Amino acid sequence: MTDLKEVFSETNDLYCRIDRILKLSTYDEYDDLSGLEINDKDSEQLFLLKELQSIMESLNEVRGRLAYLALPVKEVSRLHKNSDGRYETKSGHCYTSGCRVEALISDGFQEAPYWVRTSIEHDGKDYYLVGYRQTELEGLKVRLRGRA
Repeated sequence: MTDLKEVFSETNDLYCRIDRILKLSTYDEYDDLSGLEINDKDSEQLFLLKELQSIMESLNEVRGRLAYLALPVKEVSRLHKNSDGRYETKSGHCYTSGCRVEALISDGFQEAPYWVRTSIEHDGKDYYLVGYRQTELEGLKVRLRGRA
């Protein structure tokens, strides 16, 4: 039986293939497929172009997620509210509206706490985790990925 680590290991090859396709398609250069030669009077090519554009957008999102997962965890810390009313880690990394965060969630659905990738927002009174509004930010275990 295949395990999670084996499947994750295969995503490195997938990342490389997606990266190659996005470069070949000119998506990386133009954010669309406008760099490709097509006959704009050929209805079949126009259909294919539209479908491939949608596929390239999805592949670009997948590539971004795979690149994110490949980043090492730089810090694991607990959030505390600073004097400015913002939540920060021990190293001083501050989270404000729109910031992405990985948080360790306990919700009763899983037997063990688990990491989720979400974002921080503000409701006019305080900050909260998108999708986990009832989770208290003070003391919440978070982790930060990135290059050292």
